[in-house]
Amino acid sequence: QAILDAGLRKGKKRDLDHFYIPKLELIQSVVPSITQAGCPLQWSADTTEHAHIEVVKEPASMTNHHDYDAQVCRALDRDERCRLFDAAIRLQTAINDATVDTDEDRDETCEDLESICPQDVLRDLWTANRQSTNFFDVARKESTVNLPPRTIVAGFTAIHLNFDPIHRRQSIDEVARQFQLPDLRAALADYVKREGRAGRGRFHTFGRARQSGRDASLPFSELQIWHKVRLQQKSYHFPDKLGSTFTINAHPPGEDRTWKFGRYDAAILQVDQAHQWPLSGLTGHNVVLVRLIMCPACPKRGHTPWATRALVYAERLDVVYQRGSETEPTTGLHVLRMAKRASGENIGEVFPLDQLRSYAHIVPRFGRVADNRLTHSNSIYGSKNFFLNKYFDKDFFYSISRVL
Repeated sequence: QAILDAGLRKGKKRDLDHFYIPKLELIQSVVPSITQAGCPLQWSADTTEHAHIEVVKEPASMTNHHDYDAQVCRALDRDERCRLFDAAIRLQTAINDATVDTDEDRDETCEDLESICPQDVLRDLWTANRQSTNFFDVARKESTVNLPPRTIVAGFTAIHLNFDPIHRRQSIDEVARQFQLPDLRAALADYVKREGRAGRGRFHTFGRARQSGRDASLPFSELQIWHKVRLQQKSYHFPDKLGSTFTINAHPPGEDRTWKFGRYDAAILQVDQAHQWPLSGLTGHNVVLVRLIMCPACPKRGHTPWATRALVYAERLDVVYQRGSETEPTTGLHVLRMAKRASGENIGEVFPLDQLRSYAHIVPRFGRVADNRLTHSNSIYGSKNFFLNKYFDKDFFYSISRVL
């Protein structure tokens, strides 16, 4: 009735005398979908939107705009039959190509037929033609001349930086101002102290009180800056095969109108060398918000050993236990909250880039009432509690859930 009272029952050119409005039909399915699938899929609408385009919009565009339901179902049915027919032809062709009529080649032919794997044929048929870059191979072939190395392998994760940083030389104080990290210099000084005391290669952790002041001196004065890093993993169940590749962004506030408060992604950070991702799950790891990707810049005349290793400034997210359980009972997801110091500041530290292990998808936890000011570009900045969404990627799901 509210739609009628507001006079909104309209098409593009004229008023309508019915309620067969596609977007209205879609809205009616949102609430039941949240109940059945949980909120993360609804917050990240890519899956729902892509499905709507593929099974509703595109088939509907080929109809005569009458009897949508029947015609869309018929179009989807025919499309499925064509795909199954194509798959059958591909399989049969693969078998025929391996078949010969001469007796002397019969043994070899039998071996060829046994080697044909239907799964491989179907994978070639249904997967994308464009192959993902194998960063594990890139890391093995990369020259050691580039400092820091642009592609490295840490455990089961390959980490790749663009060859050219966004900023080749930027003063530490300017970076701190641009990224709104007032304790950046102090965090770098603490990192230098820990690294010098413990030796290179040791895993850094959270939990220590800040030891250096914000005016601490450093053995370098400028930083190279990147706005993103790519992480590639091996498949959870098949370590010889590539898994997903994800981009972790770390853009400063005010860079454009859309990302007024900056664009920062979450990640899994290894903090205990005794526990390996993905087999250990979150044990020995922290969920962090990556605020800055950097590397100390070499002086214009000379060299510094600190310029050989890329770094990240990361803020810790703590798991909030729910009635004695690590996960929230309804969704099965970990609830996260930004870790704070006694002063109320976020707990942030500098870590080697090679301690990152995986991208992590976090979504706001609204509670009973959602803040209607939140959007996809400010939700990380404006929310206090988050869900760690384990459903966005199957390998991540297995890692977090420790499903064998």
